[in-house]
Amino acid sequence: MSKSLIETMMERLACIKWTNLEGRNAHATSRAWLMIEYLRRAALWAEMSGGAPRWPYFDIAGTLAPDVQMDPEVTERLEEYIEDHVEGVSAEFVCRAAVRWATLQDTPGVQLPDLPDPFEPLILMYERGGEVIMDDSRAFNFADLRVQVNLWSDHLSPEPATALDPDTLDALDREGRASFHRGSQAAAG
Repeated sequence: MSKSLIETMMERLACIKWTNLEGRNAHATSRAWLMIEYLRRAALWAEMSGGAPRWPYFDIAGTLAPDVQMDPEVTERLEEYIEDHVEGVSAEFVCRAAVRWATLQDTPGVQLPDLPDPFEPLILMYERGGEVIMDDSRAFNFADLRVQVNLWSDHLSPEPATALDPDTLDALDREGRASFHRGSQAAAG
């Protein structure tokens, strides 16, 4: 029998080094692109569900199916993990929302719209360098790269910001700042 999406997500979260300074610097460019892709995907889900009650992080599963709840044992394990390992309020919220999303996906009979997984880019970003915190100007800073957070509707795009495979992400990191600015200009232009 294959692992549930809940167990897979819990295992992925457990492997994240939330204060990974080495990863933050080595993967700054790919992490910035992953945040842009998360914002794009979350905006698609916000549009489909009539808005985002919180932005840029919101409980998409709770918005779509508030009656679907996590198993109490999973909730307890998750809360223990958060208490022992996660420090930022945003990261705590994302952990809960990602596991709740996995719970919704694992719930028999649930039909989800044909939209991309909203949390995959965000979890990949954490796996590549830990937490990132929004500053007072509503931007995420990745070394010297900034990802500005606008209204959710400003992040809507039918085209992915980046592919999520390791080869593409590693190539972005090798190309560095230049690839980020070329892509940012292309997306803005």
